[in-house]
Amino acid sequence: MQVLKTYDHIFASRPHHEASQYLSYGQKNLIFAKYGVYWRNMRKLCTVHLLSNKKINSFQSMRKQEVELLIESLKKEAHDRVAVDLSAKITSLNANLTCLMVFGKKYMDEDLDKRGFKSVVQDVVHLAAMPNLGDFFPFLGAIDLQGLTRKLKDLSKVFDEFLEKIIDEHVHSHDQKQTKDFVDTMMDIMQSGEAEFQFDRRHIKAILFLQWTLQHHQRNGY
Repeated sequence: MQVLKTYDHIFASRPHHEASQYLSYGQKNLIFAKYGVYWRNMRKLCTVHLLSNKKINSFQSMRKQEVELLIESLKKEAHDRVAVDLSAKITSLNANLTCLMVFGKKYMDEDLDKRGFKSVVQDVVHLAAMPNLGDFFPFLGAIDLQGLTRKLKDLSKVFDEFLEKIIDEHVHSHDQKQTKDFVDTMMDIMQSGEAEFQFDRRHIKAILFLQWTLQHHQRNGY
């Protein structure tokens, strides 16, 4: 349609969204960021450093190892004549691979919060999808009639503490890795000043939050 071609830059942008303000650090990830110079630079960084063929291929040995573990698990269960939910196995494999590529290790539910990651992510999805009066009538935002802002702040605090822990683990790690995970790569970008904007921990956490949430969506089949 001509209107979409002519006004593509308008339709490509994202309006103010209260949930994404708290859950993506002021709309700093690719999904919720407003279209413009920042979005284009962020997309360039992700495309070149995180999603390039070279980067994805660097995880080949790790993927091979995880597949071998799955095969050994299936062999054992076949020997023990145990019924296997193959779909669940594949879903778990994909989730673990994503986790290893992004964070460098596997994290379990209890690592995030005592409620478990599944429960917290369900709350995130519920609040993000719920119509917020403050998004439609900004003057009502400060009143928080629905109590959504308070709940979003509580959830964002849970994720922020967890993501800070992940970043700190990478900062203080003295392991010499053959393959750098996404956190390592983004830390390198932050320290090198390569980004054409002030790339700091907020941007790293915004990207990590998106990756981790999508990964857990996949694991639990939402």
